[in-house]
Amino acid sequence: MRHRIAPILASALLGLMVLAQPAAAGKPQTERVPVSDVGVLDEGLTDECGFDVWVDATGHITFRLLTDAAGNPTREVNNFAIRVRFYSEFGSFNSVNVGPDRVTYLDDGSIILATTGNIQSVTVPGQGRVIADTGQSVFHITFPEDGSDPIFELIRQAGQHTEGNTAQIACEALDG
Repeated sequence: MRHRIAPILASALLGLMVLAQPAAAGKPQTERVPVSDVGVLDEGLTDECGFDVWVDATGHITFRLLTDAAGNPTREVNNFAIRVRFYSEFGSFNSVNVGPDRVTYLDDGSIILATTGNIQSVTVPGQGRVIADTGQSVFHITFPEDGSDPIFELIRQAGQHTEGNTAQIACEALDG
């Protein structure tokens, strides 16, 4: 349920595309991407829960890419401001994804990702907070040469982070 992973990987691809552009160090390249995904079936939660789960996500992400004099990506600051609603025929809950992510490109092709803010905090009426992913998490991410999924190594974490199967917790909240 880490909703920042796909945008970060898209952001990393954006950074790789910069390699083909002329060199321009200094002012960051900035792009604000609106998010308006309404009525999207969440296949992962649907499979986990055993019933259909939909997601509405609205807001925006602002990507800022900094490059060196040769035009190679060095750092990114990506600010998230997204409201998220998960729902099924049995119930719903709301969440937000707000705060900056900082990406540092390393010489070996890997990156350091520091997610900061309220990535996902879920409060269910009558139950209180059932999922918390707030504060900061720092990951070292490597990209295997065979093209398989990136490998995330947690370096450190501060704040509140729910342990265990958050998908199962979400399913219980959505089951009414």
